Amino acid sequence: MINQTEQMMYRLNNLDTLQRKLNFQYGGKQLENGSDDSILYSRIVSVDDKIRTYEGIETQIERTVVQNNTADSSMKEIKKILEYINAELIKANTDTTSEDGLKAIAVNIAGMKENLYDLANTQVEGEYVFTGSDSSIKPFEMNSNGKVIYAGDNKLRKVAVEEGSYRERGISGFDVMMYSSATAYKGETLSFKSTDRILDQDGNEWIMKDKIESGNDVIFSVNQQLVDDNNTVWNLNTSTIPAQLEDVDGNIFPGTVNYDGVSSYSVTVPVNTTLGINEYVKYNLDGEISLPEEVLVPTYNNIDNTISIAVPNEEGIKFEAKTNIFDLIDNVVNSLNKVDSAGNPISDTQARTLIGKGLEELTKAYDGVNIAHAELGSRNKIFETSLEGIGSKLTQYKKLSQDLSSSNLTEVALQAKALELTYTALYSTISKTNQLSLVNFMN
Repeated sequence: MINQTEQMMYRLNNLDTLQRKLNFQYGGKQLENGSDDSILYSRIVSVDDKIRTYEGIETQIERTVVQNNTADSSMKEIKKILEYINAELIKANTDTTSEDGLKAIAVNIAGMKENLYDLANTQVEGEYVFTGSDSSIKPFEMNSNGKVIYAGDNKLRKVAVEEGSYRERGISGFDVMMYSSATAYKGETLSFKSTDRILDQDGNEWIMKDKIESGNDVIFSVNQQLVDDNNTVWNLNTSTIPAQLEDVDGNIFPGTVNYDGVSSYSVTVPVNTTLGINEYVKYNLDGEISLPEEVLVPTYNNIDNTISIAVPNEEGIKFEAKTNIFDLIDNVVNSLNKVDSAGNPISDTQARTLIGKGLEELTKAYDGVNIAHAELGSRNKIFETSLEGIGSKLTQYKKLSQDLSSSNLTEVALQAKALELTYTALYSTISKTNQLSLVNFMN
């Protein structure tokens, strides 16, 4: 009798366990615990992990698409402004335009510069869209003199478009507000202005070493040239005692050259001047000096204030001088106002010549912006296509997850009905068993 009671309780507990399971499955989920079906549970976890991954990628791409669309709108406005400036310069480049007319055009173009500055610093959700790799940095900064400098870099941010797959987003300030004013290939010479930025075929930037202010020491080696703020190049003459710096005409630099006895020389920069090592150094896309250090020695043409670099004789190499469009606009406005960059008056002939040259350069600038806009459009299309693909995959994975994890309510209902009948039969058996007396049981 005791053994029979234990069996009844054991069966009743099993039915209770099944009832709790069915009650859980009525909520729509098939598995309450991973141990219920370890293989199925593992598949569900894997699919849900994919869903979370693709939802994260989808969110990134959606945000990127918004930023790209905003950048696209800004580029359209930038092109419209450049078209307007071009029309104004064509008007200014005719003999019928009076001096007052030129000044009025200068005022209009100066105002357009402010609009360009705002567009170049476009931001979405606190992120600048034209700054390169670090979207928290304001790409273009204007100093107290109205000169605009690009503070970003030439490295584009990469955004995931698939697991383990990334694409470059947008365009940088080098593309937006700079144009290629000069190009040179292997063995050729690149000529440019001191305000230009120099890029090679891989996007690395070649930067002039910083000049040292007066009162400080410049340390250099025997093979390095020095250059001052007048672009005068000074070479070390070690045949004299002590060694001294001389220019090409034999003039001696006004400062004592000191030698450390090993390999380095130093000289103190005189008052009211700057002095630096005459080298352009290669910086990689991360803004670091490439190692081993690569340098190029420039030459100067003080007649037209240009700098020249001999491009290395290597296959596939290409150097570009990138001119800031804001600098171009400043030069154009100065020409319209008949002054040079220092504010000194220039003649009508000089002004007309510079206006014509500015018109030619603006055409190059517009072409550069147009190319950048096309590149932006092609990158935008990649993300739009990727967004569609990610959305399709998410739909499939969510359907699979639902198929795997959802309970079959029809089957659950049938099992519940069968359980009800089993409960009824078991309780009936228990009731009849309890009615048996010991005598009846023995008979």
